[in-house]
Amino acid sequence: MNASPPAAPAHASEPAERVAAAERILDSAAGPDHDEQAYRVFAGEVAEALQPFTLTLAPDERVKCWSAIADLADAHLTDAIRLRLPVEQRVRLSLAQHRDHALLEAAIAERKPRFLLEDGRLFARYPGFREAAHDLADEWFEATDERVTAPLALGIEPRYLVWTGVKRENYRLEYSCYLPVEGLPDAAVRVGVVRLAEGEAPGKRTAAPAAEAAGPEIDAVVEIRAEGATATLTAAVRTEELTARGVGRWSLRVYLDLGSFGYDLPLKAPRGYLQRLGMPIGLAVAWGEKRSLVVKVDERATWRGLSRLRLLDFRK
Repeated sequence: MNASPPAAPAHASEPAERVAAAERILDSAAGPDHDEQAYRVFAGEVAEALQPFTLTLAPDERVKCWSAIADLADAHLTDAIRLRLPVEQRVRLSLAQHRDHALLEAAIAERKPRFLLEDGRLFARYPGFREAAHDLADEWFEATDERVTAPLALGIEPRYLVWTGVKRENYRLEYSCYLPVEGLPDAAVRVGVVRLAEGEAPGKRTAAPAAEAAGPEIDAVVEIRAEGATATLTAAVRTEELTARGVGRWSLRVYLDLGSFGYDLPLKAPRGYLQRLGMPIGLAVAWGEKRSLVVKVDERATWRGLSRLRLLDFRK
């Protein structure tokens, strides 16, 4: 389980109060608008009661909350409403209705689930997914027409960053990380760099329909190796391609085609093995907010800068 859940925000209502309010709304709902109103309640008040801060309550209070949500789901939740909910909400609500409180609390605490890409379908591997002991429906865990940008970005774990090569034409920036996705075909992954404007931060995360997905300005050579429920990515960018474009700052990024969406995510600086200064002289890496990597090229690394250094050497 992850770190202790955050305390409830000062403005938040007590979870039990939210569930009671949801019950009053649904008990009075009737007619053709019932299902739409039920969807709004499950996506609103009930989803708020299933947030991590509820885990800070005393055990007996949590049990009352989970039981009340289960009873509410029994009375008003249809499969059509369930499948409209985002996968995180759908899993939590379904596990509450399943009345497995230990599994429910493990799912609520899971901030960065791993994923499975299978036959074009993307599944979030929250606790209970395809575990024989629980026999839960795959549909509860499927990310259908939604973006899962935040948990994907959180789940990328850096391994190392090094500079390789013995001659200028062979210099490379090599980066490796774990990707939280099983079943990734090679064609679904690209890595590369994008030039940053002056003052631009590198940490922007985006997702777009797969047909409109972005790509890097300079591509890296990528190797993907499956390792259980994750994939190990190793990418190498030729530094000559960077220096040929002149002085600038570049964001190192990964592009993933998963299900209906293409994701454009910044790669993060490893906390362990990292070489900051590169080859040739004038190349270096730094990082910004949330350790998003920036590759820096100053004039010494460019052909113009190299020519000046050679001229100075000749004058000596």
